Amino acid sequence: MQDSSLVAEAIRGTLVRMPLAQSYADEQRDLQPHVQRALEESLQGSFPGADLRTVISVGGTGKPNLRLLGTRFWPDVEISDSTKPIAAIEVKLIRSEHPASKAIAEAIGQSIIYSIRYPRVFTFVVHYGRSDD
Repeated sequence: MQDSSLVAEAIRGTLVRMPLAQSYADEQRDLQPHVQRALEESLQGSFPGADLRTVISVGGTGKPNLRLLGTRFWPDVEISDSTKPIAAIEVKLIRSEHPASKAIAEAIGQSIIYSIRYPRVFTFVVHYGRSDD
């Protein structure tokens, strides 16, 4: 069993420093698997031999979910130590053809919901559009 605060710090560091592609055609098909690979590589290097699992919400089975008010929410990425949840990550790709404010508000809202179950929650936003102060 790994110290969850050390794992969370490794997750944060990976998300901050991971190289991104010039663009992603699709959040679920392209960006989420990229985040998963970067996290798996980083965590395996930082905690060799640990039973840390990284599961994304697309494809496969055993997807983590949370029920609230009759609705299911799936974190885009879940990191667990064996079966104990350590962190949830909401991944959001902001598209220039959609309002950024709606996507960001949705990501923050989902992250708050995930905090019901997960001791640590990260919101990872990728935006290639214009920026301002």
